[in-house]
Amino acid sequence: MATLGPGLIILAVIWIACILTCLILARAHGAIAYAGLGLIVAAVIVTLILWLLPRGPAPDNLYIVYDYTFIPRTALISICGILLLAGFIVVAIFHLFDQRRAMPLKAAGH
Repeated sequence: MATLGPGLIILAVIWIACILTCLILARAHGAIAYAGLGLIVAAVIVTLILWLLPRGPAPDNLYIVYDYTFIPRTALISICGILLLAGFIVVAIFHLFDQRRAMPLKAAGH
């Protein structure tokens, strides 16, 4: 079972701090307003560095199993996700723009 490594915990803390700082500085004026953009750039750089660092020595296995269906499965799940998102958007649009007519009130004299 995979465990959370220190790199993933560092990334989570950095991105949470970055998002919170961007939310706090959203209405700031002046030079401090651009601090959120700088933090995002710094978070992207740290993410790329941690992503590209080697995780350990390469295994010297003679029997390597290749998964030839990885790309088709990834493409299929990506297409399904995009179509699901498009379906939710269409349902939301039809729900928001559905015509609703006001019901007439009963006559006050009866």
